[in-house]
Amino acid sequence: MKLSDVSPSDLKKSYRTAIEIMKRRAVSFYQTFRCLPEERFQSVAALYAFCRYADDLVDSAAKNHSDESLDGLNRLERTIRGLYSEKDQFEIPAEEDWWIAFADSIQKFMIPIDGFLKQIDGQRKDAEFADIQTLRELFEYCRLVAGSVGKILLPLLVTCEADLADQKFIASCENLGVAMQLTNILRDVGEDLRTRNRVYLPAAMMTEYGVDREKLCELCYIRDDELVRRSIPQAFIDLWEKLAGLADRLYFQFEERISWFDPACRVPLIASALVYRGIADAVRDEAYNCFTKRCYTNPATRLSLIAAAAAKVNSLTN
Repeated sequence: MKLSDVSPSDLKKSYRTAIEIMKRRAVSFYQTFRCLPEERFQSVAALYAFCRYADDLVDSAAKNHSDESLDGLNRLERTIRGLYSEKDQFEIPAEEDWWIAFADSIQKFMIPIDGFLKQIDGQRKDAEFADIQTLRELFEYCRLVAGSVGKILLPLLVTCEADLADQKFIASCENLGVAMQLTNILRDVGEDLRTRNRVYLPAAMMTEYGVDREKLCELCYIRDDELVRRSIPQAFIDLWEKLAGLADRLYFQFEERISWFDPACRVPLIASALVYRGIADAVRDEAYNCFTKRCYTNPATRLSLIAAAAAKVNSLTN
């Protein structure tokens, strides 16, 4: 089916599919962004479906099958380039129901291709993963896989199109994605090691703080959560907090730009930042056990943080 042949019912069904993916796979984002105006929320879900699909091409592949992942990412890049070059004559992939909504969102909000290509490049780094050596490398990785999401979403979230040319504004949106990815990494230390044999903590910082990979692996396979908490060395906690502090700095910098966004988008954006910062607090509440526990904010906490976001937006914009 070509994009020009899509019926209203097909389009509606595709958006419903994208929303269900977001609701199932990104609970925090779904809860914070669903109060956006309907058209914007639907497109956020469609763009999320693309990013989730790209991520799954790598994380769902069998271990040590990087060629399979890279082939999938290369096909995805060719499809994205075709969407931008062929426009209404683009042949929509039949295997994923969200593609119609995704293509419609790109046209509706005139989203540049650059963010999607960076997202795919970031996933290629995971497909050919090598331990991250420096803090700079970590930030470069985060900017590809998550800063790109900030760039992708930006046209949906502003009123003034002229702001889309402001490089400092664009950078602040990328930085929110970087901060969230840092939070993800700090939450998932154990899961990344157990399921993917990946350590995203920079090797240079691990050496500086006296943290070694062997100890991290050992903590991942202790069956008693309480024993894990007692076994976590202070050196790891210090390193963890250093990275959490860097993420916090980016969250705060983003808040300073909130008045640049469309008024209807400000509370969801601040709420998403607060909820993600809340994940770090959840890890702290578990005595830094990010090895055998997946820490997250509970529904009641998320609701309170959404309410806090409304108050924060009021204070930041008045």
